[in-house]
Amino acid sequence: MAISSGTTNLKLDTQKIELLEKLPPSARRVFKIVKEKGPITSAEIVEICNLAPRTVRHGLKLLVRAGLIEKLPHLLDMRSSKFYCD
Repeated sequence: MAISSGTTNLKLDTQKIELLEKLPPSARRVFKIVKEKGPITSAEIVEICNLAPRTVRHGLKLLVRAGLIEKLPHLLDMRSSKFYCD
């Protein structure tokens, strides 16, 4: 049973890699930041990576649509959201 679940995880990782390769470099950079620092806001990502805010928002939108990251409401500031990766 453990072998099959490991195979499933490997398959999911392969699918994630394939999805990431289809995305623009800026979205891949945003994904790396979210994976390392998340949960994180788009403004915090902009400060870290020095990309334009619009570029970061577009990358986040692509990543959420692809199912690579999740979006949460920011409870301390309901005007913004936090992003995280499993």
